[in-house]
Amino acid sequence: MIKKNILNNAVLSCQNHRDLDKKTIKQFIPGYKLMENAGEEIFKIINKKFKKQKKIKILCGPGNNGGDGFIAAKLLKENGFQNVDLFCLVAKNKLKGDAKIAADNFNNNLKNFNEFKISSNDLIIDGIFGSGLKRNISGNLKKIIEKINMKKPYCISIDTPSGINGDTGTIQGVALKSNDTITFTTKKPGHLLSPGSEYCGNVIVKDIGINLEKLLFKPNIFENHPDNWKSKFPWPGHKSHKYTRGFSLIICGEKMTGASRLAARAAARIGCGLLCLGVPKKSFNIYSTENPIALIEIVDDEKDLAGLLKDKRINTILIGPGLGISEKKLKLILKIIKKKKKIVVLDADALKNNFKKILSKNKTKIVITPHEGEFLKVLKDLNIKNKKNKLSIVIEFIKKTKINLILKGNKTLICSQDGQISINTNTSPFLATGGSGDVLAGMITGLISQGMDIFNACCASVWIHGEIGRIKGPGLIAEDLPEMIPKVLKKLKNYRPD
Repeated sequence: MIKKNILNNAVLSCQNHRDLDKKTIKQFIPGYKLMENAGEEIFKIINKKFKKQKKIKILCGPGNNGGDGFIAAKLLKENGFQNVDLFCLVAKNKLKGDAKIAADNFNNNLKNFNEFKISSNDLIIDGIFGSGLKRNISGNLKKIIEKINMKKPYCISIDTPSGINGDTGTIQGVALKSNDTITFTTKKPGHLLSPGSEYCGNVIVKDIGINLEKLLFKPNIFENHPDNWKSKFPWPGHKSHKYTRGFSLIICGEKMTGASRLAARAAARIGCGLLCLGVPKKSFNIYSTENPIALIEIVDDEKDLAGLLKDKRINTILIGPGLGISEKKLKLILKIIKKKKKIVVLDADALKNNFKKILSKNKTKIVITPHEGEFLKVLKDLNIKNKKNKLSIVIEFIKKTKINLILKGNKTLICSQDGQISINTNTSPFLATGGSGDVLAGMITGLISQGMDIFNACCASVWIHGEIGRIKGPGLIAEDLPEMIPKVLKKLKNYRPD
């Protein structure tokens, strides 16, 4: 059973929503009642936010979104909002189903879109198209949306802003830029993924009677949130000691020593009990003088590494930050991934060392943490065609590889090897700085080493990483990130669900 607070963070595809609508209508609630519930929620938000003198223009399409708009218009009129104009994309006699019933019950004139004029002081309610729009918006409607965007009145969209694909977040020719988006039951991927997320404004999710628990629906896509993983966070107990809090090994590079040192500090700050740095002999002095938190061992070749890997206490290995690219480095990676009982985090340079060969030799559980540029190379190595739809790409990648993926970006995607996906929206543009990814890799390694399952460890690390960026803000550098981890952990320890 999935907890209700986790279900609140579920993200469902457009098809999921259509299927659940049909099941709900068949088993529990008539379709027109669902439409009435949606229209009422839209009315409540407008009634609370705006004065009754506000000039409101409601734009309705031929589908259920338009029906929601008709019902909202009726309620506004009945409750003292007299300056309400309703524009319909099609003639009233071309409406069908519940939308036609809602239009008939409006009992006022429906204006044609050709009559639409816009003022920056208007309130625009966008019920033209829903999330399932496939074709590009063109012609006169495109001009209307462009004019609205130029005038910048306050806009509220129903379901998704018209022109945004609900599954991918892509723009279908043009899209209306909204201040608020009112959606129902759960968010859709298009609310969270760029560029759609930039058009949605504040996304408000309302319950209209579709109950995921009653329908026995188990989602596999979520918005990343502490509610999803906080109960599994490896807080130390009274009997905890360093040997019970994980043992991580980080394989370090010779020249870019800062990368692996940042990762090590992050792993320690997130709670890892013991750390060992496997370092090149030439750089031993650098690592040993600046890393009092870790054991330092020389790893120059496979023989050196073999000795370290015999230590059964080491349960998680990070390789990649500052590693470099060479045949010698590839041999080290291949040696590590053949150890079945060691979980391996591959980051940065590790992903550039012939990933196809790495995957073919893998015998353990792997996490990879590429940014979008690194991921393109991985896709090329595996002969997976790049597509504009990021969500489809990662789904195909997971099916083909069965490994855990963190695709870093302004909306990081966290994907488990069994198909669970978490979309992270808690982030900051100030994280775009050298070394930030090394810190994230260290955090992931540190949490996994403490026994947190891989998917939740990745979700927690990405969220905490984003929270640090959000709190610290301007002036943030990578060195700040490990030192801010305790502050966020303290906040998280006392966290209570909204």
